[in-house]
Amino acid sequence: MKISWLSLLRAIMTLIYFFTWMSAILAPIAFFVFADKEQTSFENFGVTIFNVHWTFYVVLSLSVIGYFLFLAMIFHLKKVAYRITPRRFIDSEIKNHFYKAGLFCVMGALLTKIPAVVYKYSTLVIVKNKKVLIKDASLQLGVSFDSVLVILAFGIFLIIISKIIDQSIQLKNENDLTI
Repeated sequence: MKISWLSLLRAIMTLIYFFTWMSAILAPIAFFVFADKEQTSFENFGVTIFNVHWTFYVVLSLSVIGYFLFLAMIFHLKKVAYRITPRRFIDSEIKNHFYKAGLFCVMGALLTKIPAVVYKYSTLVIVKNKKVLIKDASLQLGVSFDSVLVILAFGIFLIIISKIIDQSIQLKNENDLTI
């Protein structure tokens, strides 16, 4: 029995898309969880932020928006998985979906990481005064799959793939004209 890698990719992307939608629908519930001050912190790409200032909700909102950008990236990657075939892997729609997926990936990573880091360091004095236990005041970029650097590299890689496909389309069109 031969496994089709393309069929496997399509099945995985469909599952990821489904579960990402489920999580995205539930993401706004975070506002209700943090509203009663029962939950005082959350971790965002290795940055633990504490609910000690009203701007916490701005950072939380940006994180939820970033999650929807992640959903948009998954949507475009799913489109690529269903558009691609063994005979058709270079066309303008695939190029556009790769570009949009990369763009949403980079924007989502930056939108969730930068505000969290700014908030963490701008409220560090408040957190220390309230004697909230801080594990570490340093910025953790990490090296695992949830690292912001890995996610940024992945997004940029998708954009580069779209540029390579664009050049391939242009070369193919020029080649078609010389025949």
